[in-house]
Amino acid sequence: MTNGIIIAGYGTRKGNLEEILQKQASRLAARGWDNVEIGYFRVSNPSIPEALERLVDAGVDNVVVLPYYIAEGSLTKELIPQKLGMDSDMADLTVKGKHVSVCIAPAFGMDRILTNILCDKIADANGDKDCGVMIIGHGTRYPSLANMRTIKMNADRLRSLGFKHTRYTFNEFCEPTIKDTLDALEKEGVKRIIAIPLFIAMGLHLGDEIPEQLGIPPYSDGGEITINGRKMELYYARPVEADGRLTDYLDRKAGEYLSE
Repeated sequence: MTNGIIIAGYGTRKGNLEEILQKQASRLAARGWDNVEIGYFRVSNPSIPEALERLVDAGVDNVVVLPYYIAEGSLTKELIPQKLGMDSDMADLTVKGKHVSVCIAPAFGMDRILTNILCDKIADANGDKDCGVMIIGHGTRYPSLANMRTIKMNADRLRSLGFKHTRYTFNEFCEPTIKDTLDALEKEGVKRIIAIPLFIAMGLHLGDEIPEQLGIPPYSDGGEITINGRKMELYYARPVEADGRLTDYLDRKAGEYLSE
């Protein structure tokens, strides 16, 4: 069988997702993986079905889809499979008159890699165990609340490592809100806050919406904010983007799903 990989992203009108996925595809190719394509759920091109067609045109008949998503949810469990004509995460399909086996790997989700990335971001911001730490998630309307569980779990892991003023919060759909979380950290007496968006890439959510709720300039790395009349410094980190440990995860999953 001839193997192929699709790195699946959401798509973006304003942000650096395309640059991130191109970088990860190039890294997988450098690690010896042939036939690596990128596909997007919406907005960006090519679409995920178009990426599959490209692989079929190249003679591929065994494909793994690697979702470049923080957590499992309706996109990874329902909508991406539906776009490919699948009713589960594994199926034999007919594409352009050819038979192809397709599997969909899990999103980063509960993997310890995300926690390690968060720890490094705290260190890079000169944080210590007395800082306030906000782990910011997108939030979800998906019934299993997988995004919420992933964000909460990573906050719990940081607390277990001694970052006692760690709290999780969401941009929308879920609680607690960013405003309520800032209020709670101020009441804990922290002098500095490190806000880390557990998102994939920069975009409107991270550049405009979340900074407005944090009280910092758009597309900035933070600044001085006022909470309950008290001024303090807030550092705003970048999302996970193309961290090399995520490349390791993609490489590992490709090896698990594809016969070498």
